[in-house]
Amino acid sequence: MNNQPTTWLSPNSIRRSRQILTIVNLSIRRYLFTRNMWVLIILGGLPLIFVTLIILSKPITSLTDANRAFQMTFRIYYIHFSIFFIASIFGFSLLRKEVDDRTLHYLFMQPVNRSLIIFSKYFGYIVVTWTYLSAAFLLTYFIMFLPFGLNVMKRELFHMGRAVSLIQECFVMLLALGLYGAVSMVMGTIFKSAWYGIIFYLWEAGLPYLPSTFKYLTISQYLQAITPERSILPASFFELYGDIPTAFECILAVIIVVGFFGGLTLFLIRRYECRYSET
Repeated sequence: MNNQPTTWLSPNSIRRSRQILTIVNLSIRRYLFTRNMWVLIILGGLPLIFVTLIILSKPITSLTDANRAFQMTFRIYYIHFSIFFIASIFGFSLLRKEVDDRTLHYLFMQPVNRSLIIFSKYFGYIVVTWTYLSAAFLLTYFIMFLPFGLNVMKRELFHMGRAVSLIQECFVMLLALGLYGAVSMVMGTIFKSAWYGIIFYLWEAGLPYLPSTFKYLTISQYLQAITPERSILPASFFELYGDIPTAFECILAVIIVVGFFGGLTLFLIRRYECRYSET
């Protein structure tokens, strides 16, 4: 009689899962003790500091004004500024730092598929950045609306549907980190310096002023489209963005960007040779 426990996973799948978890764990621990973490802490925590100072100096008395200010902060500061630079810095250094520290060959010498290495490090970056940004974002909301009282907050969150919107906004941040991180990861594989980031940022930040055709070639256009709570903001704000993409177009854009740049990174890294003197 066979007393061996049954499992739905093959030995190869179990081994790969353990390899992924090990690399993710190492990546997270390494991120926590790098200078990039200070960028995440500062850029992610600035809204929290500003909101606290505003509440202490002159509390917002109108609930509508508070919701409008919070939504503008998310759409302009988070999408167009902090998430872009956080994702660009972390994504660019994802593999570039290994090259600069001359430690990339140690990873490649391990009995692990290079695709798993890239995926695991990318996933580790997402875990670190998204966890912190989501926590800071939700705490900012709590501090901004705390002066209105817990009963008002409870009504806003659970009766007016704001809790669902906050979850959706955290999901938008997750997509933004994934998209911008995928692009920056490729650039870190190709280039030694992050000069491309200036051009990329000007392209993304200049979205409202681009011709309508070119708006669809920016990531921020799709992020703005899937961000909820549009009714809070004036219609003139969205006139600058032109025709907002549909949900299907947004999903398709996410799949194309992550798939293309993720696949390009794997293509480049599989043919990568650790000649540090030439990188």
